Parts: sequence; C-alpha cells; structure tokens
Amino acid sequence: MSIIKLLPENLVNQIAAGEVVERPASVGKELVENSIDAGADRIVVEVKDAGKTFIKVFDNGRGMSREDLMMCTQRHATSKISSESDLWKINTMGFRGEALPSIASVSNMIIKSKNAEDISGTAINIKGGNTVSRDDIGIPVGTIIEVYDLFFNTPARQKFLKKETTELGHITTMFDNIALANPHIALKLIHNEKVISDFPKSTDLISRIADIFGKNTAEAMLPIFYGGSELQIDGFIGKPLLSRSTSQHQYFFVNGRYIQHHLFAHTIKSAYHSMLMENKKPVFIINIKINPAMVDVNVHPRKIEVRFADQQALNSVLYSATKTVLEKSNLIPKAFIETQRYISDSLPKSISFGGGYPSSGISRENFSAQDSINFSKDILMQREQNSAAMIQKEPVLKSIVQISDSYIVAKNDEGLVLIDQHAAHERVRYEELMTQFSSADKKIQPLLVPSQIEFTSTEIAQVETNIDVFKNLGFEIENFGGNTFNVYSVPSFFSGEDIEQVIKGVLDDIENEKNPSRFQGNIETIITYMACRSAIKFGQKLSLDEMQSLIMQMEKVKMPYTCPHGRPTMISLTLSELSKMFGRK
Repeated sequence: MSIIKLLPENLVNQIAAGEVVERPASVGKELVENSIDAGADRIVVEVKDAGKTFIKVFDNGRGMSREDLMMCTQRHATSKISSESDLWKINTMGFRGEALPSIASVSNMIIKSKNAEDISGTAINIKGGNTVSRDDIGIPVGTIIEVYDLFFNTPARQKFLKKETTELGHITTMFDNIALANPHIALKLIHNEKVISDFPKSTDLISRIADIFGKNTAEAMLPIFYGGSELQIDGFIGKPLLSRSTSQHQYFFVNGRYIQHHLFAHTIKSAYHSMLMENKKPVFIINIKINPAMVDVNVHPRKIEVRFADQQALNSVLYSATKTVLEKSNLIPKAFIETQRYISDSLPKSISFGGGYPSSGISRENFSAQDSINFSKDILMQREQNSAAMIQKEPVLKSIVQISDSYIVAKNDEGLVLIDQHAAHERVRYEELMTQFSSADKKIQPLLVPSQIEFTSTEIAQVETNIDVFKNLGFEIENFGGNTFNVYSVPSFFSGEDIEQVIKGVLDDIENEKNPSRFQGNIETIITYMACRSAIKFGQKLSLDEMQSLIMQMEKVKMPYTCPHGRPTMISLTLSELSKMFGRK
C-alpha cells in the first residue's frame, strides 16, 4: 500500500508560508514590494498590535482588473515572468507568485483594487486561503490589501511571535530598508493609529537618509560613485567617527532590492583600515545597479541573498571606490563639548588638510519637506564641487602653543585646530613604515655601532618569528649569541629614538595581543605597533619648530585625520563656533 500522498493545496500553501511569511514584518515587506512593482509612488502601511491582528497596505499603483484580482491569490500566478529566460533578467521585487497565496493561507484577507480601464473596482474576501466573496466597489486606481488575524489557523506559528515591541522593531527595520531603496516613493507607517514614520518623496538618497537617521548622520556621510557599462555603484559611506558597534547601519541594495552580503561588508570595512577604533563598524548605504543577467536573485526564500556572476570584480570595485573617497575627503571633527554624541551622530568639519566635502552648516531642528529639499541640494553641490575644491590650495596651519606637553594648538583662517601630538605623529610614522615596507628601494640607516639588545626567551621567539617583517621595515637584526641580538640598521626616518625601547615595546604589544592568531602574519598590525612605539609621546615637550614640523608632516600623509587605531588626530573650533560660545551670534 502506497504511503506517499499529494498534499492538499491549503497545506502546500501553509508550508510555503513558513518560508515566505516568518512574521508580520514579512507580510508587510511582500505587500509593499508588490506595490512598488505596481508603479506606486505613494504607499501607506498601517498595522495594529505590531501586525499580529491587522496589517493594511494602500498604494496608488496601477491596480488590478477583476480577472487579475481573482488570479492573484493562486499559487505561482504572476504577471512578472512568463518564461525561463525571464529568470535571468528580473527587474521586479517579486516574481515567484508565492507571496499573496502564502499570506492568504495563514490569515483572513481582503483585497480591493481598480485599474484605469475599469469603471469600478473589485473587492475579494479570503479566509484561510479560500475566497468567500467578491463585490464591485467604488475605489480610486490602486490597491488596498488588509490582513487580519495572522496565523489564526496555525497556532504553533502564533506561539513563536515575539512581544509587540520586538515585532514592531522588525516592521520599522523593514520599512526603513524599503524607504532607503526607494527615495522617490512617499512612504508612511502607522501603528495603532499613531504615525511612526512619514517620508515625503525625494529626488535623492541623502534627503531620505536625513529623514530616517537625522541631519547629523546625513551630514557625516560622503558620496560614493562608480560608473561602468554593466555596473554602477552609488550611495553614501560614513566618516570614520560615525562608526557603530554593530552592523545595523550597513545597507546594500542590488537593483533596488535590500540584500545582506558579509563579504562586501568586510571589504568596505577593510577600506577603512587604520581609521576605525577597535570593534567599530562603518556606516554605509550602497546601491549596486547591475545588469540583471549578472546576478541571481532566486537563491533565498526571502530574497535577501543573491549570487553575482563576477563577485571578485565587484568586490574589488567596492574596495577601490570606498578607499578613494576616504583618502580624498576631509575628516576633521568639530570641537563639540558633547563628544560622545558627536562620535555617534556628528559631522567632521572641513578645514585645512585635503579639501573634501565641507559641512553644509545646517541646524539641528527637525526636517520639514522644504528643509529636506534644500539640504539635498547642498549635499549634491558638494559632489559637483569636489573636483574643483581638491585643487584649491588650503590654508596652512600654524602652531601657536603646546598644552600639557600633549596637545598642539594651531590656527588658520577658519579658526583653531587642536592636535593630539602622539596620535598625529603615530599616523605619520604608520604611513612612513607602510611605504618603507612596500617599497623596493628600502630607505635604511646603517648604525655606526650596532645596538645590542638582550631578550627574554619569549621575546626571542617573537623576534625570530617576525624577523623578515622587521627586516622589510628596515631593522636588520641578528643573533649575536645566547639571548643577545645586534641591530645593524633602522629605517632612515628614525632619529634619536631608543631602538631597544621601540623593539621591545612592539614585542610587548605582540605578547599582550588578546588574539595571537589574529596577529601572526599581520604585517599592518606590527606596523601599527611600531608606529605607536616610535611616535612622539604624550607628555613630551616640543618646541614651536618641532610642532610646526609635525604639522607639515601631517599635510603630506594620505589619511591625517585618525591615528592607525581609529582615534581622531585633531578637532576644529571655528571662528563661528567661538562667536556662538561667547554669545556674539
């Protein structure tokens, strides 16, 4: 007797719903994406009890005819593809014909729709996947879908829903993802009759970023762009001090679809190397526009993972584009009293080094629609003016005084700049050492008298493990016998440093490394340690000439705004800010 049976249609749909409809946010996502595919430029999402009892999506898209409305809840019924070849040129959010039947099978649903050709609209009432009524109604062109009592017929699924605040959090995250991908669409989210988000239509992404994250965050973003025949990348990356402890503010969109891609996220973080503090992650919103034939979106039930035909090439472009923007931009922070708030939310001020993207100087009040328009114009003007700004000669900083033998106060036409002398010199040394390491023509200074250093057995093991790294940096070290080593040469820019103190300090850093495996073979980590140990010390007295010399060295490095550990090297205090502090503005 056969034990294999065909499953009934309603059970098949409930199983499919298990993959597509994970929680109320999943329902909202599928319905809003259908609205986008219908060409809507205004979408309203209303939920009650975090979507557990009620979800409504209204749009002003093309709507459906009576015939299409009756078909739309049938499994694998879709208007978006019709042949196998269409799978390789997908330009829509949906294409499988699974979302509506899956949602309908685990809820009570009402769909109302009208297209421009029909005199009246149509409403259908579906209970647990079965259509129970159809009526002609008066309705403007567009579609309204109402979902009641989600998972009413699958109690086990209801049991796994989280508390209301958690489910609402998933809904707002979904809503923000869609809003960032579609700044040209007006979007509103209502929960329990209270407006949570209301984003007006915009012609650009930076205004939508300001609407979602606030003006401080938007001002701290740098535009990124790459253009090619098959691939285009645009969006915004955050300045280093905007970094966060989690990846929550990292967004990738491929042809308008939100995706997760850990390799690309790691690549972008790599471009920030030596600019981020430990355990910090960059903020970015990246749009990848690619020939649909070069990407497979049909690899994940929720479509949040995709495959690229040439992932390595795309990865390389992302790294290069990010690195270029960071190296050409001005990243000096303003001197805020609220330092921690600044680190999370504020805009680095454009002064002195390297040109880049100046602050728009916009105040911090809540955005109005007109504010959003004006703000976006300011940011877009930065993109257009950047090339010209980069070739203009910036004012040179002039040192004034040293504070507590640790900070340099300098001035230019814009105001004051406070410089952390150790962090600044650490950045200079880091870039000198990186150049030395990668250069075929090593700039080495032979010592007239070899410097003898006695090491412990642990230190000897570390020296011998990394002997080639030290050699490439300009340190020629050989065992003289027993625990004594001779140093025969040092990098040419070493002058007056205690060689033993520098080398032993680096070995101490290696020994204290919390994750030794992360260190082994990591040349840049050794160079970072070496730069720190050989830099001007915090508390070291400097003459005016020495301070000015450090400033001039800073003007020559690629990334003067942070030390290799990601801490700021300088902050600015403009004349305008001084005037405000003294009540003159």
